[in-house]
Order: sequence, then structure tokens, then C-alpha cells
Amino acid sequence: MEIPKKEILFYYESRQNPNGDPGFENQPRLMPDGTIMVTYVRIKRTMRDYAKKTWPGVTLFVDFGKNGNPVKADERAKEILNPDNKTKKLEGTDVIESLLNMTFDVPLFGALVTIRADKKDGDGNSQKLTGPLQFGIGRSINQVQVINPLISTHFVGKEDEKRQQQFSTFGRFYSIEYALIKVHGALNPKNLGNYLKDEDGEIKKKFIECEKRIFQCLWNGTNELVTRSKFPQRSILYVEITYKDSIYNDLPDLVDEREISRKRLQHLESLRLILKN
Repeated sequence: MEIPKKEILFYYESRQNPNGDPGFENQPRLMPDGTIMVTYVRIKRTMRDYAKKTWPGVTLFVDFGKNGNPVKADERAKEILNPDNKTKKLEGTDVIESLLNMTFDVPLFGALVTIRADKKDGDGNSQKLTGPLQFGIGRSINQVQVINPLISTHFVGKEDEKRQQQFSTFGRFYSIEYALIKVHGALNPKNLGNYLKDEDGEIKKKFIECEKRIFQCLWNGTNELVTRSKFPQRSILYVEITYKDSIYNDLPDLVDEREISRKRLQHLESLRLILKN
């Protein structure tokens, strides 16, 4: 049986900094029209983190290494495929197939793994899979007010037994007053190609298992993302459409947001979502 295509529309609200830009002091990604942007990388990270902390035994490909440090894609693949022999080469192995069977995120988001040549004068290659689940750039449907108060931290360092030295640091903390953010996504299982050819294959079973958790990872993952720059956030609306054949990718156009578009909001009561006929 063919797995159907789906389209997703997800709204959540934030009163903090939903996706800071590390290249600009972690400021909210303010757009020329006064709205803010949330990258698909942030959305996928929310889903990955929730899956990892919620379901025992979940392995992520896009994650820190076993020692907690950042790793390259091929090194991470070796950790997952060959945990007892990290020096074993990846050449001659269908790395994508193995990762599809062994991870949570590759069946949904795909992967790109560089395979380094075994010989010094050899040519390396890469294995790539475009994942079935993809998101566009998230945007707030309202204009936002950016808040950036000056913050300070004080602490005491003991210089010797008779004197104590006080230290203080100053910096900017960026936040927003209120944003209602819209995220649009699509699920096309055909991106898995021949990996789904076996009707009762393990990869198909793994994909179905991961696909069933999309809603939980988006909804609960957003609500439970309690960090200094993300709390408070709250999931507001999740719409999922299943298609028999073609996928239209027009779900956002069916929501009437004209009453609040380009306006500044302070709370959700100022918003009405109306599905068009």
C-alpha cells in the first residue's frame, strides 16, 4: 500500500526569541516588513530534541557525538554504524540505508554524508537523501516589537585571604513582545525512492513509525522547549491534510489572516483564523 502525501500548517506563539541569528548577536531575524523569520533548521531541531528526550533508544544522526562534542557527518555516521570500531571505513557501504534503519531523523529529514577515500590519492564521494518531510521558512504573521534591554552579571572572585575582587559583565539580551509564527510543511514519501520498494521492509516500517510522531514532536516539542531564549512558547493550531494523489501546497492560502496582517499584537485574543471556503 502506498503511503499518502501530506501537507502541514502549524502556528505557535512566542514572547521570547524564537530563532536568534548568531551572526548578529543572536538578534531575532527581523524582516523588512516588520515580521520575523524562523528557519527550517530551528523547526527540525525542536522535533529532534523532543524525540531524543521522549522515546528511549532514539538515535539522531544530526546530533553531537557520543562525547558531547560537535562531529563531522562521516564521523557521526561511523559512531552509529560502527560503535565498536570507529576506524572502519564507510566506503562500499550504503550509509543512507543503514541510517534509515537506525535513526529517527534520517527517515524524515534525509541526510548528506561525505565518504572519504580510503587511499590518499583516491577520490571521495558523498551519499545524499532528500528527506520526505520538509519545511519552508517560518514567518510571524504579525509585525513584532523587538526588546533589547542591557543586562549585567556580577560575581566575586577571591584574590587572596584578605581581599576579594568583584567582577561584572554587561551585554544585550534580545527578545520580542509577541509573535504568532506560521510554519508550512509537506510530507512526500516518494522522496525515499527505492528504499520503500519492499512492501514489508524494515525501512518502510521505520518511516511509518517516525511519521506518526510528527505531530507530537512539533506540538509538544514547541511547548516543552524551556530555555532562556525560547520560553515561553505555546502551540496554537496544527492542521494536517492527507492527499490521495497530488499535493497542492496551498494550505496557507486557505487561512484568512487579513485582519491582523502587518499589525503588532500583544496577545492571541487579537487574532481570528478563518478557513476560506
